[in-house]
Amino acid sequence: MKRFILAPIFLVFLLPLKAQHKAIDFTVNGLKVILRPTEKETVSIRMFYRGGVMNYAPEQAGIENMALTTAATGGSKNYSAADYKELNDEFGIEIQGSSGTDYGTITLDCISKYLDKGWNFFADAVVNPAFEQPEFQSSKEKTIARIHSQNADPESRIEKLSMSAIFQDSPYSTDPTGTEEIVTNFRIKQVKDYYYQTLLNKNRMFLVVAGKITKEELEKKILASLSSIPEAPYTLPVYDQKLMEGEKLLTEQRDLATNYMSCVMNAPPMNNPDYLPFMLSINALSSHLFYELRTKQSLSYSPGATIKSLQIPYMSMYVSTTQPVKAYQAIVNVYKSMRSNLFSQSLLDDIKKNHKRTYYRHQESSSAIVEDLGKAEIFGDYRIEENKIASINKVSCQDMLNAVNKYLKGAIWIYLGDEPAGKAAFQ
Repeated sequence: MKRFILAPIFLVFLLPLKAQHKAIDFTVNGLKVILRPTEKETVSIRMFYRGGVMNYAPEQAGIENMALTTAATGGSKNYSAADYKELNDEFGIEIQGSSGTDYGTITLDCISKYLDKGWNFFADAVVNPAFEQPEFQSSKEKTIARIHSQNADPESRIEKLSMSAIFQDSPYSTDPTGTEEIVTNFRIKQVKDYYYQTLLNKNRMFLVVAGKITKEELEKKILASLSSIPEAPYTLPVYDQKLMEGEKLLTEQRDLATNYMSCVMNAPPMNNPDYLPFMLSINALSSHLFYELRTKQSLSYSPGATIKSLQIPYMSMYVSTTQPVKAYQAIVNVYKSMRSNLFSQSLLDDIKKNHKRTYYRHQESSSAIVEDLGKAEIFGDYRIEENKIASINKVSCQDMLNAVNKYLKGAIWIYLGDEPAGKAAFQ
């Protein structure tokens, strides 16, 4: 009896998964396109620009972010900045631009009903951004405010210190948002020239789309609106990952109610076979840290561990605490326990189950789909994301142990807060 009652429920649960379409890729007039057809009533579109901070010198930090922010929101040849704002206010159509360490984007998010209208504005922002002075100045002021906010936020500051420490004396340590001094000195012609002469090149661009749209419909839109994108030679940057060795401590004095601590270590890139076993290992480590530091010892509100997915990635164990000595010792004990105890099959099964649940929940968002597919393409191939669950199913306990032993060597501890207390914790 129970079998027949449960069977329909099980089938209902599986229906959304079976209904998912696989992403396809094709080229339209030299522009690579990745499309995930969905049945959702929302459409998400991202134009990706490869390279990130490797596209410019450190003394130009933030120029790409400024270029894409202004291009997306500052008006275009056929539409004013006021038109873009009205589009958002009246139809909920969002067009935005930004750039990070490894890539930049101009994005469009809307409901399917307004796709044609949103697409016209999006395509013109990509092909014909105006770069008018009032909108440029507005983008500059917002960027400077963001820089102030990041420097004041302890978690953002820890991340910046981590990047500076790991990639010291490398262009890869460049902050993609820039500094207040550099951004203040940008001139509109400089940023406009950077967009048109460097970024607007179909060999460094690709388009990712998720929504209720066919390949044929999308091809027509691209041919009608994006065919004029120029084409120039482009060589992908070379990323040289040097594994950390040894251990060191960096501290910064801040008068904070709680102290922030992070330990950064090596991690494999997303296109490496070790990535998924390592990721599952770090998921397990994060759970253990949460249990030990929050549930058991009440040393922190939200401790854990994560992988910073970059072309040159790293792993971070993190905690905010008023008791740095105890928190440091607890982190070390959990870490050592993980290294000395083999992963059990039951633990691996639980981690896989939890990750799948999180993955499918994440896939409910069109914007999350295009961001994940785009990142995977940047880091090697969008199929990495498409085949993620199948690849996770193949991971063994031995794979996890091998990955941990291969990459978790060397460490940089970053401490922000009461500096004397921090130094005492690491003695």
